[in-house]
Amino acid sequence: MDDVDQLRRFLFENEPLRGHWVRLEESWLAARTHQSLPPAVNRLLGEALAAVSLLAAALKFRGTLTLQVTGGGSLSLLIAQATHDQHLRGIAQLREDTPVPVEEDFRALVGEGRLVVTVDAGDGVPPWQGIVPLSGNTLSECLESYFETSEQLPTRLVLSANEHRAGGILLQKLPTPSDAGEAAEGHVRDVWDEAALFLKTVQPHELLDAPLEPLLQVVFGEHDLRLFEPDRVRFQCRCDEERVASLLQGLGEAEVRSVLEEQGMVTVTCEFCQRPYRYDAIDVAQLFAVAPLPEVPGSLN
Repeated sequence: MDDVDQLRRFLFENEPLRGHWVRLEESWLAARTHQSLPPAVNRLLGEALAAVSLLAAALKFRGTLTLQVTGGGSLSLLIAQATHDQHLRGIAQLREDTPVPVEEDFRALVGEGRLVVTVDAGDGVPPWQGIVPLSGNTLSECLESYFETSEQLPTRLVLSANEHRAGGILLQKLPTPSDAGEAAEGHVRDVWDEAALFLKTVQPHELLDAPLEPLLQVVFGEHDLRLFEPDRVRFQCRCDEERVASLLQGLGEAEVRSVLEEQGMVTVTCEFCQRPYRYDAIDVAQLFAVAPLPEVPGSLN
């Protein structure tokens, strides 16, 4: 079975370390089908989708996790989303007056900006949000800074993407038991430092093409690992008629009717999947129709 569009979890059997691995193919292609982006931006979007899949697996929640990069460079906005059951979508937007670097240069792409991770559990629960500055030279480094600042959980990531695939590995050091003692804590620190160092030796082509189990054996071969069954990852946009209708109602009847008069049709296109939602004069009238009051028995007509 090919290791694509899958997320796999693994544990170090005798150490408080855990990891997640993901490789996207069809889900990555579907996510960017309607986006025409320069190669450097395309790769960054692929890395972000792999990253948000890994974050959704690492953070215990139900709902939607959103990774947002707001930059001052060529890239004005990047959004990647994953649900708890690994449904992904993402979009990147460029600043028109700023040239995109030909070479892959994260700092030139994002400039000064911030990284925001939002977890929305729905059902009236207020969203939780963590914000860190874009201080690293790669998306991986910025996410490592996020985990250090917001989660206080030592984390290392490697990410890669090309026009065909996107992938990544996330490694985390779990808390050492409080009664472990100094010797045990020192041992865990040594194991963590070594594992984190070996993780950084993983090459981009290995993330995208190498079979998972041999790759883990090469990187962490001195340790016994437990590899769990895969979770399927897929692209899925969450736009629908109800959401679009709510959006238009939020704009107000006067605004929507002015667009209708000017263009003869109101069209709302989803930025993630490019599905068009079209409303003619009858649709707009129904959208803003006021439900009649219920008749009172015995009242005069």
